[in-house]
Amino acid sequence: MKVYIFIEGGVFLCADALGAGGTYTGEMIFNTSMTGYQEILTDPSYAGQFIVFTMPEIGIVGTNQNDMESSKIHACGMFARRLNTFASNFRSTASLDEFLKSQGKIAVYNIDTRALTKLMRSHGAQNIIVSTEISDKNELEARLK
Repeated sequence: MKVYIFIEGGVFLCADALGAGGTYTGEMIFNTSMTGYQEILTDPSYAGQFIVFTMPEIGIVGTNQNDMESSKIHACGMFARRLNTFASNFRSTASLDEFLKSQGKIAVYNIDTRALTKLMRSHGAQNIIVSTEISDKNELEARLK
């Protein structure tokens, strides 16, 4: 599904999404870990935040109950350059897409995470709105404010 992103300061982007559709707001931050996306998403310290993963490909490991840091995803959602839609690990019990849908969370992909990280390096964490329902830049900007 298509997703529209408005970042404070006027940046408007379009990308692809999986997981749960809808409209979400939060703070965009980045994470440079090379592994452990499920642990990061379920870590309570990321509550209210969208995590931009700098690792270019996420999802191949899938998800399982043993890798949960808590009982649910606390992050608002995640961004990745590329997402694997299938799980290729013997421990996996659900794909990342299935896991996100079950938790009512969204993943944005096919987006330049390097550019987003550079933006945050220059301007700090950014407030954003992400929507699969609203495609109008002005409406997204108004809702973010």
